This record gives sequence, structure tokens and C-alpha cells, in this order.
Amino acid sequence: MKLVFEIEPYEDMLDEPFTTESYLLDRINMFVLENNKRKEFCTSTFNGSIVLDMAEGLIELYEQKEKKFTVEMYESTYEYTFTYFQKLLTITRYEGYNGETIEVLKCRFEDFVEAFVKEYEKYHRFILKQDPHAFENEDYCMMRDQINTLNNYLKKLI
Repeated sequence: MKLVFEIEPYEDMLDEPFTTESYLLDRINMFVLENNKRKEFCTSTFNGSIVLDMAEGLIELYEQKEKKFTVEMYESTYEYTFTYFQKLLTITRYEGYNGETIEVLKCRFEDFVEAFVKEYEKYHRFILKQDPHAFENEDYCMMRDQINTLNNYLKKLI
């Protein structure tokens, strides 16, 4: 399994200098790649918030504080619920407009976390390449801490 984060900058910001703060507000499109097939996972504005919320929820699952967590998408009525049970992660999408719930993904928990962390690290490095002052942004620093925590869980260091 592989996850891909694609960030879409707002058109009116294309000619503006890159800043971490404005980048974290852009739209994110997440895709799951399996067996050479690309499947849309979720889409939302405020990508920084979405990624931070997902990482925080995954950390809480590792720490066994929760058995599930929900991430709400911005500019849509979608809510994604991540449920952990017996080493499996089930992700369902709830459509608030019509009340429909569908299973988006079911996989081994650690496979998802590993794929998420790999893409999260790429995302994090990209920001620093574009903005050498990224560490002045509180969210950027929280992302670094989350990546380190999730990597430590994957390596069974904590």
C-alpha cells in the first residue's frame, strides 16, 4: 500500500511567495495506490489540519487511548472514521448530506501507518525546502513531532 498527498494551491496564490502558513491552507487530495491502481481516499481544504488530525488519531490508537477517531473534511459534509480492531484498520466515510456510510478502506493498521508516515515525511521535507523558516510555524513543528512518534511506534521503540 502507498498513500499519495497531492496539494493544490489556490489559484490566486500561485504568484505569491511560498510560505508554510499559506501552504497548510491549500487543498489536499489523498490517494491510495494498490496493485498499480490509484483510488481517491479523501479531499479537503486546510491540508495542514487534516494531516495533523489523522496523525494525532493514529498516535492515540497506538497509545490505546481510543479504538476509533473521526476526521471531518473541510468544504464538504464528509467525515472519515478510523476504527482499530485486532490489528486491522477500517476507514469509513459518512456523507452528512444524505446519511450514506461506505467503507473506504480496510487494511492492516501498521501497513496504513507506514504508508502514511512515508508520505507525511515527504510532505514535511517539501515544506522545509520551500520555506527555510518553516520551523517558526507551530504546526510544522507539531508535524515533525508526530512523524517521530509514529516512526518510533513502527520501529517498536516505544
